[in-house]
Amino acid sequence: MFRQPRLLQKYIWNASEVIVDRKSKFQARHVELKNPDEIPQILDAFLKEHKSISRAASHPHMLAWRVEKDKQTIQGFKDNGEKGAGMRILETLIKHNATNVLIIVTRWYGGNPIGSSRYRHIVNSTLNSLRIGNKIS
Repeated sequence: MFRQPRLLQKYIWNASEVIVDRKSKFQARHVELKNPDEIPQILDAFLKEHKSISRAASHPHMLAWRVEKDKQTIQGFKDNGEKGAGMRILETLIKHNATNVLIIVTRWYGGNPIGSSRYRHIVNSTLNSLRIGNKIS
């Protein structure tokens, strides 16, 4: 019987190490981004490729992006219910001059409030993902 070969992943995700604090987990992934109009398709592919994230994560996709296009920087963010998270991810991209990147941070809530520590974990997982993908040193 003939089998179709599995399609290669369209996007290459650079995943950070998982940060665990009081049973909450944080992980960032980034992908190259050439045009912000691609974000809905990339996000859809991300959620299909990582089905366990969309089922189990309390905040499956806090995100930020920066793209250099025609000598201009186009940037933005979405919190997805984790107020202030998207802006902190974007500020990290700006501070490290990371461009042509979409970064998605996932949080799995562990049942215990961790206060503002969550922002530190969001930023640290972002930095770890960017380092793994050689977007920053």
